[in-house]
Amino acid sequence: MHANSVSSKPAASTPDATPLTVSRSTRAPRVTIGVPVYNGAATLEFALRSLMSQTYRDLEILISDNGSTDDTPQIIARLAAEDPRIRVVRQLTNLGANGNYSFVAQEARGEFLKWASASDWVHPTMIEKCVAAIDTDPGAVLAAPRTRLFHVDLEHTEEYHHDLTILGDSPLDRLSQWFALSALNNAFNGLIRVSALRRTRFVPAYMNADLVLMGHLALLGRFVLVDEPLYFRRMDIETSTCLQPEAERIRHHYPKVTARTLFQEWKHQFGWLRVGLTAPMPLGERVQLLLYLARRCFWKRAELWHDLSGAVRFAFSSRR
Repeated sequence: MHANSVSSKPAASTPDATPLTVSRSTRAPRVTIGVPVYNGAATLEFALRSLMSQTYRDLEILISDNGSTDDTPQIIARLAAEDPRIRVVRQLTNLGANGNYSFVAQEARGEFLKWASASDWVHPTMIEKCVAAIDTDPGAVLAAPRTRLFHVDLEHTEEYHHDLTILGDSPLDRLSQWFALSALNNAFNGLIRVSALRRTRFVPAYMNADLVLMGHLALLGRFVLVDEPLYFRRMDIETSTCLQPEAERIRHHYPKVTARTLFQEWKHQFGWLRVGLTAPMPLGERVQLLLYLARRCFWKRAELWHDLSGAVRFAFSSRR
């Protein structure tokens, strides 16, 4: 998951959130675009204008401002005055990036959700074509287009060659494809069926939780690919957490450094175990999956040990 981008339980909508602007429409739209943002003033209007310009009109744009301290609130208020489909929530406390992503998923009113970062750009037809693609396949839980990457502006983009199609018939086949093919998690920014999303734990508060979510979704249904480059992902160190050092990634997920920052790999592996135990699948496939997850824990033994030694260091430093 990249910057401008969630706790083991979905974030509660009260008392930490205060709606500033409410959509003037009382009818639930078919698509919710969820925009979690924190101090995104430099790129926010660029991203929101691309969402406001979608040819598919039956949508709402739900913006959750995670306690920004820059000009983000002013930009949001100005654009919300232009477009009645924009719904704004300002968090009174910073939920962390993952908490903010979970919040907009929980609050989505649409049949489909698209998470949108405050730094990327989407082609005007992206939502329209993703809706058409997922409507043709009732067994699909996600539709996403091809991706292009950019660093400064849309005049200089590069093709991304690893966008996903996951069409296996069995849950384990689809998850195996996910493990084999996933690289940059661009499909996370596609169009997701909310009924499937609400069978997951959204994006829990640990690093790489978005990968566990996508694996869970793969167990629930197919991922279809719209074979056009309609999603443009910004890749720079200010907005893309995968390019940032570990300390910056920790701050992205945890506004305050506490004991909650410990045991990141343990939380990641327990997240996979929870998925393996709860996702619907035949018994034989579940046994195969749990055996595979046990092997993954063994392969990650160095990272798990690093977490334990980090916890010891944290405990000693806290006592000083």
